[in-house]
Amino acid sequence: MADSDPPAEIKAAYTPGTISLDPEDPVWHNAPETTIIFSRRLNEVGARTTFLPDEVRQAKVKAAHNGTDIFFFYQWNAASENNSVGDYPIFADAFAMEIPLFTEESPLWMGAMDKPVNIIFWRADLPAPENIVAGGMGTPQTSPDAASRNIRHYQKWENGTWSLVITRPMAAASENQVSFARGRSYRIAFANWKGGAYAERGGHKIVSEWQALSIE
Repeated sequence: MADSDPPAEIKAAYTPGTISLDPEDPVWHNAPETTIIFSRRLNEVGARTTFLPDEVRQAKVKAAHNGTDIFFFYQWNAASENNSVGDYPIFADAFAMEIPLFTEESPLWMGAMDKPVNIIFWRADLPAPENIVAGGMGTPQTSPDAASRNIRHYQKWENGTWSLVITRPMAAASENQVSFARGRSYRIAFANWKGGAYAERGGHKIVSEWQALSIE
């Protein structure tokens, strides 16, 4: 993303009633769609860490809520479905969203010890997305408590495209989750991993800049 490009705004539209995990749910027909650009990688050279531009990827993002649960619908191109992990270089496709846990001053790259971030991490081979708290690059990442295992999802790869729907309650289950409230805006960033021949895993990923998430 060029320095002059403004952050994208993702609007979580309010829809009363039931919202399902089905990507064909009528709620998505009218939900605003935002295109997110991924263009930054972390590259460690000796003791020096640099941020280098790389290929540009895109993902389409929609968000909606019914006052109780919030839903995110992601779609991105993937030439093949990589849904298993094994000996190198067999890695699964993955996607993550990151929101500062306590303060908007959290650094983009995994937060900091005193400014942690809350991450929802999906990987194609896992039974459910993980709720993670991270406090900086190279620090342990934790999925801290059973209460925060409240994330449900739908996933499907078809014709070169991943479709992923993720939902969790708007109210945080513990101090290890961000609470979503109507009328508020949040900083949000995304990461994408290509498995298979790309062999992306762990810190080997491509990320977006901070974006804006507005809850209607």
